[in-house]
Amino acid sequence: MPSSSKNGKVKPSEVAADTKRNFIPLVNANFSEMFPPYSILYARPTQDLAIQRHTLNTRPPGFVVEAGDPVARAIYYGAMESQTSEAGGGPRIRVPFICAANERRPGGDWETGCSGYEEKLCRRSNLSATLSTPWPNTTTSNYPIPSEGGILSDSVVVCRGPHERYERLDRWYDLPVVSVPPTRWPKLKDNGTKYSFSQERDMIREKIRGALRICLYNNYHRVVIGDFGLGNGHRNPPREMAEIWRDVFLFDPDLRGQFHYIVFVFDDPYQSTSQLILDELNKKSKKPSSSRSGGRRSGESSGSGSSRGTTGAPTDLAIFEHVFHPAEIERVLSRPDPRYGLDMITT
Repeated sequence: MPSSSKNGKVKPSEVAADTKRNFIPLVNANFSEMFPPYSILYARPTQDLAIQRHTLNTRPPGFVVEAGDPVARAIYYGAMESQTSEAGGGPRIRVPFICAANERRPGGDWETGCSGYEEKLCRRSNLSATLSTPWPNTTTSNYPIPSEGGILSDSVVVCRGPHERYERLDRWYDLPVVSVPPTRWPKLKDNGTKYSFSQERDMIREKIRGALRICLYNNYHRVVIGDFGLGNGHRNPPREMAEIWRDVFLFDPDLRGQFHYIVFVFDDPYQSTSQLILDELNKKSKKPSSSRSGGRRSGESSGSGSSRGTTGAPTDLAIFEHVFHPAEIERVLSRPDPRYGLDMITT
């Protein structure tokens, strides 16, 4: 049992050790039929997955932006939907969580103290085990995850609460997790508000489209999304990220109208990726030109990080609230985005 500190918190490494030594073997030994401890790699979901339309409707889904624990909210929404569905004789409904993933290792550095949401979730669940265990007769390994690929762990079992205390839950919960590695530390312009290169913008867009196609291909029409691609570990420009998500939902011919609702949940409501980017630009501007090299890249944690800032940069939560406000959605729909070809809008 992990020991607690004076403030009631436990050491992440001790929680990870307990999960690895006790919880994962317990699930594998006794509950593998109920919760298959496997995952499937979709190497090229935007190219390989044929998406069938379940509706002729092309109206956007309902959008919710809120603060909270993404996994807890995905479990909550699934429970509420299941209650309604089962009352009418329908099936249980589960809501997947799209999780920013480490592309090289299952769960990244989850056994240490790294603070990325994927690492935190691995300590609370058997996610690391499902990520590292492909479905039999599919592939020998899911890693490294291809640049446009993603992994579906369809039955991740959660046994602990959020990372503030990692408290054991009264019961276990399961949910699907779609793990996709976001672009990390892209080159930016315009004071850190836009991608410098269209190729990097296109790449994150394809990752987003791929994650959503994985959901639809597996008949999931409600999705919870965390701070995907944001925070100190990735530093994608938050307004551009929000607009990419929005435009995919509104204009992609295979995806628009297919989802019932989308929930963006911010684990840290005060996180400001804009501020983190500005802080880094200010640091670089104060350094001699000869020392302007490097910066954390491939070796850094997938941790989201946080900055409350001092210059009034908006939080990621506030940016997403604005971009997904109903009035803003209607404004964009009434004036089609010129970045998309005519076929994207009329197909």
